[in-house]
This record gives sequence, C-alpha cells and structure tokens, in this order.
Amino acid sequence: MSHAHHNELPAAPARLSVPGIVQGLAIAFVLIGGAALGWAFAGGHAQLAWSAYLIGSFFALGLGVFGAAWLAILYLARGNWSVTMRRIPEAMTAWLLPGGVLTMAVGLGAHSLYHWSHADVVAKDALLTHKAPFLNMTMFTALVGASLLLWVVFSALLTGTSRRQDREGGIGASRTSRTLSAIFLVVFAFTISIVSFYLLLSLDAHWFSTMFAVLVFTDVVQTGTAFVAVVAGLLVMGGQLKGFLNENHLHSLGKMVFASTGFWAYIYFCQHMLIWYANLPEETVYFMKRAGNGWLPYLLILPLLKFVVPFLFLLPRDAKRQPKRLVALSLVILFAQFWELYVMVGPAMGHGAEAAHAHLPVVELAATLGFTGLFVLVFAWALVRHDAVPLKDPALAECLDYHC
Repeated sequence: MSHAHHNELPAAPARLSVPGIVQGLAIAFVLIGGAALGWAFAGGHAQLAWSAYLIGSFFALGLGVFGAAWLAILYLARGNWSVTMRRIPEAMTAWLLPGGVLTMAVGLGAHSLYHWSHADVVAKDALLTHKAPFLNMTMFTALVGASLLLWVVFSALLTGTSRRQDREGGIGASRTSRTLSAIFLVVFAFTISIVSFYLLLSLDAHWFSTMFAVLVFTDVVQTGTAFVAVVAGLLVMGGQLKGFLNENHLHSLGKMVFASTGFWAYIYFCQHMLIWYANLPEETVYFMKRAGNGWLPYLLILPLLKFVVPFLFLLPRDAKRQPKRLVALSLVILFAQFWELYVMVGPAMGHGAEAAHAHLPVVELAATLGFTGLFVLVFAWALVRHDAVPLKDPALAECLDYHC
C-alpha cells in the first residue's frame, strides 16, 4: 500500500448526532421512569422503589464504565479498525459523573435494600458481625465513591488525550493513551469488584460467590458492546459516517457482540457448575431462591435472552454486517441485561411468588428505561461536542483500509 494512498481520506463528516426521534423517546422514558419511581415512593413501597432504582442506576452505570473499558482495551490491543467509532465510547463515558452521583444515592435507600445496614440485625447475626468491618455504610460510601471517582478521572484522562490528538496530531497521544489504559484496566479490575460486591452481591450477605465480579464484568462487556453496536448501526443506516464506517467495521463489531454472548454463557455456566458441584448451603442459596417462589421461569428465560437468541441469530456472517439485524439483536441483549438484574435483585429482596407473578417487573422496567433515557440524553450531548472522527490519528488510514 503506497504512502499516497494512506493520505487519501474522505471528506470530513459533519459532527455526529443522535436522531431526534431517539432523543424524543429518551425524554419520554425519563418521564415514565420518574413517574414510576414517584408512584412507588408516594405509595409507601420503599423497597420496591429502591430496588427499581438500584436496577436502573446499575444498568446505566455499566454502559458508562464500559466506554472507558472499551477505549482502554482497544488502545492496548491496537485495534485500529475501531478508530472511526471512537467517539461512541468517548461519549458513553460522559455518563460516569452524573451517573456516579445518582448511583451513590443508592446509599439513601440502604435500610430498604441491605440487611447489613441495620445495627440490630448485625448484632444478632454472627456472619454479618464477622463481615461488619467491610459491610458498613462508612466503607460503602468511601469505597464505592472512590471507585466511581477513579472511573471519572481515568475516563477524563483518556478522552482528554484524544482531544489533544485532535488538536496536535501525532503518535504521542496514542502512546499516552496506551499507558493510561494499562493502568486503568488494573484499577478497573479492583473497582468493578468493589462496586458489584457492595451494590449487588451484598443484597444477600449470606451468599458467597468467587465468580460474581467476573460475571458482572461479562455483563458490562456484553451490554456495552451491544450499545456500541446499536449506535454504530444507526450511524451506518443514517449515512453519518459514510466513507469512514462500513460493513467491514460492523462485521468486527458484530463479532465482538457475538463473542461476548459466549463469554457470558461460559462464566454463567461456571458459576452454576461450581455451586452445583460443591453443593455448599452458603452457595446454593442463590439458585434455591430463584428456583422456587415462582422465580424459576424468570431464571430459565435468562440464558435464552442472554445467550441462545443472540448466539443463534448472530451466527450467520450477514447478521454481523447488516446494520438493521445487528441493531435489533443488540437491543435484545440490552433488554436481557435488565432481565438479569431483575433476577439478581428481586429474589434477594425476599420477593415471593406474589412479587414474581402478581407484580411483574413494571416499576423496575420503567425505572431502567428512565435511567437509560437519561444516559442517552447525556450521550447525545457529549457525542455532538467534538469532531465525528479523530482525523489526526495516524491509525485512521489503516482503519479506512480495513477489510475482514
């Protein structure tokens, strides 16, 4: 390939924007979610309201932090094929500051969510007393707050370095980004564990799992990749990145979505297999709660939504290259993530058959839609603020010549 060919770039595209209809739906979702939470709080259903709030806030938070993780992984892997999509994960990280604040508000509902937050309960429970140095509100606030702050700082450094490259060009910014990425991924491994332990695992502090943080990581990867695929597919269909994003790039992105479904299935099976094989009461309690009291259908639907459906429909090559099909299947994965969070949180809150049948996850789904709407609005604001593609990144030419 000649040097001259490397310098032949298409005309710079206009700044990216989220379609008006999508922003309109996002506003509607925010209103629906706010109304549902308002109804639950006003009606005296504090536990329902806070569990719905937890599901929605964690769903959106996972999308935000995946933006930073995606940038770090691809910088280190030197995935030049994704350069023209960089604005998508960069815009996703804009949620981490407002989303982090909203997530910290979960602590206000600790008495409704976490049994370890009640001093009288801890005093009568030997296991909770043993875990009290870690499971207390001071440590909750300090460790979760510090983890979210680190996410905000590293995402700001990564996006700031990208902005510097937009102004100055050169390979120096890419090298700086790789260094930051290597540090961030180590920090991320610890902090995603802390956040998932406090917000989700400690809903039932009598349950033990060595795989839980890894499972949450697979959720973040699968859901975040699906969101990137939705946005990239819409951009291709709207012609906003013509000449910079094509079916070859979508194919690689589709393969990542496809791989993430297998990754999730492998980790989920490992957790189930280890718990089944060991047959320890402190571990089997997780699946025992979800196999009874009307929760079994919800548990069985989960692997269908998270693995079977996306795996089978993404298996053909064309499914990864056609934006409409890729967007549709990615939306299924996003809904599946809500479903998994509902299956995680509902039984842990002690909801029985009445909660699982008479109370379908209406409030929880509405709250998740509300947080998703807020996320999309922040994402849309961040997406339009910068050039559509990093035109001064030396890897751009290689990205445009990419074939798969």
